[in-house]
Amino acid sequence: MTRYRRHPDAVVTELEGEAFLVRRDRDAILRLNPTAAALWRALAEPTARDDLVALFAAAFPDVAPERLAADIDGALDALGADGMVVPADDR
Repeated sequence: MTRYRRHPDAVVTELEGEAFLVRRDRDAILRLNPTAAALWRALAEPTARDDLVALFAAAFPDVAPERLAADIDGALDALGADGMVVPADDR
């Protein structure tokens, strides 16, 4: 099972109540919505996708697990495409 981690050159900057994810080694800046910001915090340690889904399911028990899984997958795909999140075994 793939575990994901933050890219070491990606950092969050808060500005006027909004969170922005910045890659220091390239020109990449993303504004994080509250869910993506929570996902970023959850990735403080390498974490498997299923563990992320379980974490969000516990936090949002009224949301269908399939919906949470789809949202997590979409966020991981988007953050991965921008190089903000990588598989934990990538160095």
